[in-house]
Amino acid sequence: MRDTVTVNGIILSSMPVGEADRRLSLVTKELGKISCFARGARKPTSRFVGDARPFNFGTFELLPGRDAYALSNANVTERFEAVTEDLVKSAYGSCFLELTGRISHENTDGGPALALLYYALKALGRGAVDPRLVKTVFEAATLRLEGYLPSFTHCAKCRKELSSAFFYPALMSPLCPDCAGENTLYPLSKSAVYALNFIAGTESARLFSFTLKEEVLKEVKDVIDILLSNMLGKPLKSAELLDVLTSV
Repeated sequence: MRDTVTVNGIILSSMPVGEADRRLSLVTKELGKISCFARGARKPTSRFVGDARPFNFGTFELLPGRDAYALSNANVTERFEAVTEDLVKSAYGSCFLELTGRISHENTDGGPALALLYYALKALGRGAVDPRLVKTVFEAATLRLEGYLPSFTHCAKCRKELSSAFFYPALMSPLCPDCAGENTLYPLSKSAVYALNFIAGTESARLFSFTLKEEVLKEVKDVIDILLSNMLGKPLKSAELLDVLTSV
C-alpha cells in the first residue's frame, strides 16, 4: 500500500474533471504548489463535496500518483466564510489565490507564500482595513518574496538615504529628489516611503496592521501596480471581475 503524504495548505482552484471528479491546485508549506485529484468530489454524497473548494485551509492527506496526487483525506480548519460569502471580498480573495498560484512552484518551500496568503485572507475577512490596502500590501509582499520589491531606503543612483522619493519605472527603483531631475516619475511622500519599507521588513502576521490616507495609498498602489505588471507580464484574469465590481 502506498504511503500518504500529509501537507498543510490552501486550495487555490478547483476545476471539474470527468463526470464527478475535481482537480485541485494547492499552495502547501511542505511541497509548494501541487495538483491533486479529489475523486467523486462533485457527487452530493461525497465526503469531499465541502472540502474541495477554493479558499479552504487545512491539512490534506495525499496519495502520490504518476502525474498528480489523489486526495485521500481532508481536515479543513478555516473556510474564510467572511470572504467567500461576500461578492466583492471574494473577488479580492480570488486575486490573492491567482497571484499565489502564479508565483508558486512545485517542490519548493511554500511556507512564506502560504503564510502571506493566510494572513491576507484573514485581514480581508475582518474588514478592519480597506480591502484596496490589503490587496496592495499583499501584492507588495508577494513582490518581496519573489525578489522584485526594490529597497526604498536609499536612492538607486547616489545611495543617499531616502525620506521622500520618486519612483523611476525605467530603473524599477526609487530616486532621491536630486537624482530625479526632469524625468517622468511617480512621487512618493515620506509616509509612502515608510509604508513600503514597513512592508519590506515585516513578517506576514503583522503586515496588515496599519492604515493609510487615501492619497498615500494611491502613491503606494501606483508603484506596486507597475512592479507587479513588470513581474507578471500579463494581468491576472481574476482582476477583471474585481474591476467590474469595484467600478460600479
